[in-house]
Amino acid sequence: MLEHAADAELDVVAIGSAMVEITPARMGRSLEDVEEMRPLPSGSAANFAGALAALDTRVGLISRVGADELGRWLTSRLGRLGVDTRFIKSVEGQLTPISFAWMDQEGEKTFYFYRFPGHCDPMGTLGESDIERSEAIAGRIFDFTEAAMRNEPLRSAALRAARIAKEVGRTVCYAVNYRPSAWCGQSENEIIQTQENACSHADIAIMNHEEATLVSSTDDPERQLHRIADLGPTTVIISRGEQGAHMLDRGTVYDVHARDVEVLYDIGAGDSFHAGFIAGLISGMNVSEAARFASDAAALRISRPAGAPHPGFDEVRRLSAERA
Repeated sequence: MLEHAADAELDVVAIGSAMVEITPARMGRSLEDVEEMRPLPSGSAANFAGALAALDTRVGLISRVGADELGRWLTSRLGRLGVDTRFIKSVEGQLTPISFAWMDQEGEKTFYFYRFPGHCDPMGTLGESDIERSEAIAGRIFDFTEAAMRNEPLRSAALRAARIAKEVGRTVCYAVNYRPSAWCGQSENEIIQTQENACSHADIAIMNHEEATLVSSTDDPERQLHRIADLGPTTVIISRGEQGAHMLDRGTVYDVHARDVEVLYDIGAGDSFHAGFIAGLISGMNVSEAARFASDAAALRISRPAGAPHPGFDEVRRLSAERA
């Protein structure tokens, strides 16, 4: 799958949002009872990039931040995590967006996003003309997520980058990571059409069961795989939480069992699975091996508290060896 990208400077280049997440130092309590909070790099693409860098993968991020102290902090922190930040640019007149995220005593997650068009939405300024060909083809894999597809002009920018990457033989991955509340003013039919269009640009499509139900218009796991593959991807991975993952690769269906762990913090679990799968492919694993590696990367992530380091490649590989 990756044999035609020997000239790529990086393993992966991703496009998507980067923001600062404020989260309690201790989970499992109501927000009004929290005494200490901490900032973390966040946004689905930034989470993915950070998790991927921890897995010994050379990853660059195409993103925009505000021309403020938070933007400088965020870019610096991503660089310290091992992410190549040369494609992250600050936008004058914009503030860096912030999110609040926490998990209560019952494990329910809550998110508040402070990202306002024209004031605190630097990614909303990135359009087709801002995409440099050198950026789109910098990695052996070009990766984009649902966050890049919600609105114009970013949607056209991401799709243009995907087309450029495909034209030169790069592998393109699309991770759905759907957040309904972020698609204000768009009908379900419009959202489905947009998701189908994104999948049609991809060689690999990654999503959870609910997202697959939306895109494929069926709840049946095997029909989901085939309907999504009919849109264009040769590899489709559907993660199903405790039920593991269901996947199709070039017509062959595989199942991957989930590992049972104690959950401490599962925000970003999907990004860790996504990163684990791509890191596995980059390291030379086949698709089913990479999916098992991804499942173990996600298991390690959710068994750690917020702010703990992402699991490293050797650590995940040791855990994966227990399956053999």
